[in-house]
Amino acid sequence: MEGININWVERSQKTLDQLKEIRAKKDQDRLDRVRGMRFALITIGQSIAGWMQWVNSPEVMANFSKEELEEMSEIIMDMVEKWVEYDISITAEGMQKGVAKQREQEHQSNHFVI
Repeated sequence: MEGININWVERSQKTLDQLKEIRAKKDQDRLDRVRGMRFALITIGQSIAGWMQWVNSPEVMANFSKEELEEMSEIIMDMVEKWVEYDISITAEGMQKGVAKQREQEHQSNHFVI
């Protein structure tokens, strides 16, 4: 298991380096931004999958003290709370943009020329 964790850490460090490169790119266009978000979200998904393996393994979690688990739990809860708050706000904004676009399309399609 130790070898797997070292490999994970090395891969994660390379991923961090890639994220930094993506962010450092100057004059990013819209597609660059979308690609960056896609890469970041894939990275989050992979990290969450790893965390799920850990928290579902009593053998792994038993190696952490109560204080370490409390710290991990608080940090994760804080990150998730901020993520969900952002998710709510951007989803609401996206819905408004979607509704506005739909209304515009309906308005344009209601004009008949005879």
